Amino acid sequence: MPGTGSWGPGRDRSATQKLDVALETLADGVARLRSGDDWQRFLALQAALHAYSPNNVLLIGAQHTQAFADGSVSSPDPGYVAGFNTWRALGRSVERGQRGYMVLAPCRYDRRVAVAADGSARALDRADVPEDGETLERRRALSGFRVEHVFSVHQTSGAELAEMPRPQLLQGEAPAGLRDAVVGLVERHGFSVSTVPEAGPIEGANGLTRWDTRAVLVRSDMDDAAVVKTLVHEAAHVLLHASPPGHFLPRALKEVEAESVAYVVGAAHGMQTDGYSFPYVAAWAGDQGAKAVHAVQGRVASAAREIIEASPAARAQGGRPPGAAAVIAAQARRAESSVALEGANVPSAGAAGL
Repeated sequence: MPGTGSWGPGRDRSATQKLDVALETLADGVARLRSGDDWQRFLALQAALHAYSPNNVLLIGAQHTQAFADGSVSSPDPGYVAGFNTWRALGRSVERGQRGYMVLAPCRYDRRVAVAADGSARALDRADVPEDGETLERRRALSGFRVEHVFSVHQTSGAELAEMPRPQLLQGEAPAGLRDAVVGLVERHGFSVSTVPEAGPIEGANGLTRWDTRAVLVRSDMDDAAVVKTLVHEAAHVLLHASPPGHFLPRALKEVEAESVAYVVGAAHGMQTDGYSFPYVAAWAGDQGAKAVHAVQGRVASAAREIIEASPAARAQGGRPPGAAAVIAAQARRAESSVALEGANVPSAGAAGL
């Protein structure tokens, strides 16, 4: 995370102060991830709010916990989270006296670049033009961050929200479509997927990723949910550890990452893996638990989101209320069309999800 000095001298003092407060709150949240229990609570919140970045999950969680302690909200769980205008578009109003939760939102701008025939690009100043053999392109670039505010559903009132479909799983059953989605994701990354009849051929494990042959192997003598959970664990290894820098992490840290991803993906799909995942993570983290959870927070969230977004199975919406995706898309279109001056900073309408 950049320091506050990277936000630029042109930013007004109040905006800088807001960023200082948000970054301090974020640092406090990270510092609290000291034990397996803290990591378990973070992963549960990340699973519920997987549409949001891990930094914003920590920010939302810390501020909602304080609001619950103060009696401002009735539930310790933030539930659905959205911006003021999104709630209004969904027919709900933020209740009087409620304070929004700070989140970090990116500021993006259109950058003019000259692209050469070999694909290399160079930035152009406003008055510059491409040279012979170059073409002009406009690309979105990140100039920094700003503080925006979101609200928990427990801070709002109004129209009832639609019920989202949730997987109704039989004992030992995985959500329909999740297995094929995970296999396809692994194969797109250049690894084969196959099963073995029992644990013996794969060193007594439930699953194994072989880097030399680029193969994922999973034992087939487990129930469907266990097979799919193991596939997700191995898919996390493929996403996070097939290449540097993840490939050179210590084995224990790799296992903490992979099983944490499996928990988040499973929880988002209604598969509760707590009984397996947390003892597994604790065993691998050992005495380095605090260091481990600090190191893997962002990587776990990124890999889990990639797997979740590849899945066609019924699942939770990552903390966004039903209908919010359409509202956010409309807000983004309006924001883009309102940019009259080239190079103007435009906060992303989906900022809270980054």
